[in-house]
Amino acid sequence: MRNLIKANHLIEEIARKYKEITPITQKDEELFSKFFKTEPHTYGNSWTYVTQGMYGIGPYGLGYKYYDGNNLSAIAVYPKIENPATHCFYWVRPIGRQILDVILSLSSDILKDYSMPTYTKKIYREQFYYLNKKGFKDTKKFPWHSSCPSEDDTYPEQIIDAEKTLKIIETLPKSKYVKKINLRAENLQKRYGIEINNSSFKSNAWTVAKRFFNSKTMKKKKINLSTEYDYYNMIFANKDRETLVKNVIYIKEKPVGFYLMEQLDYLYTSIYALIVLRDKIKFLADYTFLYILNNLKTPYLNTGGSEDEGIHQFKKKYYPQREQQMYWATNYVS
Repeated sequence: MRNLIKANHLIEEIARKYKEITPITQKDEELFSKFFKTEPHTYGNSWTYVTQGMYGIGPYGLGYKYYDGNNLSAIAVYPKIENPATHCFYWVRPIGRQILDVILSLSSDILKDYSMPTYTKKIYREQFYYLNKKGFKDTKKFPWHSSCPSEDDTYPEQIIDAEKTLKIIETLPKSKYVKKINLRAENLQKRYGIEINNSSFKSNAWTVAKRFFNSKTMKKKKINLSTEYDYYNMIFANKDRETLVKNVIYIKEKPVGFYLMEQLDYLYTSIYALIVLRDKIKFLADYTFLYILNNLKTPYLNTGGSEDEGIHQFKKKYYPQREQQMYWATNYVS
């Protein structure tokens, strides 16, 4: 885990100045859920999303929130990956009629008082244009990371119509790539007797996450943007509820992967993790993804945006019916 002592010190100091800023607790899940229900669909409208990247920030590891009774946003302070000495203030999935004006005012104060630039993360196009007119910019001049300027929104959210995708795959000729993947996935089940269930999810999912990021495959990467702690809150801070689906993939009773997704409403489910151990068997991620599509309880699966081309293309090969670009904005002054 990154050194977050200074980050926590900064957010604590800022919170003392603004009564509307308080630590996020498990009790806030209901508050966020209430606000998400008023919003147009996006991958970020979930407790899983807003708390996922908050590890270590705040007394409960769930980050902080700005809430004034009408406007709500998860917030945090983070060191930049490529320059840990530089800290940034984050607004994550802001909601409310006046929230953009709140961001403009408070972010200006933070820049002046702490020389700390702000990122506003996972906003709609109209919200970006509003901030842009007031002086905020996109992230090209001040990227979250040089290889992915807007983190997981560098590439747009991919939304799959499960029934249409499965029908396309079924009717494709055997020579087509995805058809081959589907056939190989069927063979994996026959060969390995794969089991998927939620038994001992927390301990087994955490074991898989640690093994995945400590594997030779991941260590060979020149740039590793994620660690197992990016999945810590997802695994441990998600209470069991009817809308949450979390499963472990087993081969011969040994955990080799896990996934977690959340049903947002009667139309959309979003998947927030699909991790498999790559050194075990080929096409396991595809097998799991096809399993998810075949067992989806809503018409649409939002697979989210992507940080890199490889993840983006994995999603694209399953014939998403729609994509949705979400935006980041920053008040960085060069």
